[in-house]
Amino acid sequence: MNGTPDIRTTLRHFAENIERWKAEAARLRSETEGTQVVATDVLIHIEDTSGEMYREIAVFNTVVAEVAQRSPEAAAELAGVGEALHLLLLDFTELGTGLYARANADS
Repeated sequence: MNGTPDIRTTLRHFAENIERWKAEAARLRSETEGTQVVATDVLIHIEDTSGEMYREIAVFNTVVAEVAQRSPEAAAELAGVGEALHLLLLDFTELGTGLYARANADS
């Protein structure tokens, strides 16, 4: 994709967030693995992070729409980034669901 520096900067932003969220999901899984008690602040953190990811997906979709106006081919090249964002959101959703189930089992 022959993008402007702004597009490259924007894509770098998405890539950095994806890597940060992947690391965070791994950290949370490791931290909560085998625990019977799930701290409320962990659940709130997962909710907040998921909300942040939803907002990131909305921004990404806007960027893709803007790129598509100039170059549909370039926009198509961004599909993998969108997929990565959605899969990561799914990962956080599954993590949160599992932790909520554990938290509710203790109630």
